[in-house]
Amino acid sequence: MRVKLLFWVMTLAAFLSACKKAQEGFFNEPRQPYELAVEGGINTLTTGQFIRLMKPSTHPDSSPEPISNAKVSVFDGTADLVFRESTPGLYTATYRRTPNYNGAYKLTISYNGKMYTAVDTLRQLVNIVDDFLPLSARAVNGKIAGTIPKHTFGYLNPNKWMITYGNIPFWNPSRFDQNRYYSYTHLLGSPNSLYPLDNLKREFLLEPDEYVTIYKISLSERYARFLYSTFMETDWSGLFSGVPVNISGNISGNAQGYFSVCDVDFSRYRAKEL
Repeated sequence: MRVKLLFWVMTLAAFLSACKKAQEGFFNEPRQPYELAVEGGINTLTTGQFIRLMKPSTHPDSSPEPISNAKVSVFDGTADLVFRESTPGLYTATYRRTPNYNGAYKLTISYNGKMYTAVDTLRQLVNIVDDFLPLSARAVNGKIAGTIPKHTFGYLNPNKWMITYGNIPFWNPSRFDQNRYYSYTHLLGSPNSLYPLDNLKREFLLEPDEYVTIYKISLSERYARFLYSTFMETDWSGLFSGVPVNISGNISGNAQGYFSVCDVDFSRYRAKEL
């Protein structure tokens, strides 16, 4: 009896040790350590354009590092737009040309003796229509209470939205920390019951005359599918979800991220007009 008990104790200890080593190996030795990560792209609202290049971290105790001294340009179908490094890892350019709607924009990055490319298409927005704002609002005790779901399904076109009010800053393409304020309207339907939708939403309570600024940002078909696949592994993952996989962006080579080209529209409303 004691021999059996000792055997199972040793087996359990070996199993736990193996699990711990596997976890340590997962963090210390990623299956595919990417050489660089790309964020940002071209937008039609501002003349300033911003692309950020970072070296992904390979351990939970480390942070991504900016990539400097890269050569970055975007071909819009007519000419190259050259980006310059303004701060470590952040490359900027000024763009005043007529948007190339339904045309392809090609990003080229030259870094450390290697070339990386990406292509995205500029889809023109349908202007913001009041009846289709992805939020709900109602009057409560003389104020306006609202709810902004992070995900809304069944739209004719996929879009990204940023709804700002109060202390929430205006949309700024040079800021890459505003993801928590984005909401999304999807062309595809909602995930099935195996991928339960978490109740992700923002709520606000404003005075009737306070302003709400709404930005509507177009997504190409491929970018929309990239985001949808990402949310399948994050926002909509559940007990029966598959093992998370590396979701491929549109950057060639051993790189990750998505170079996007977006049409942007915005409108301001008083809270009582919502």
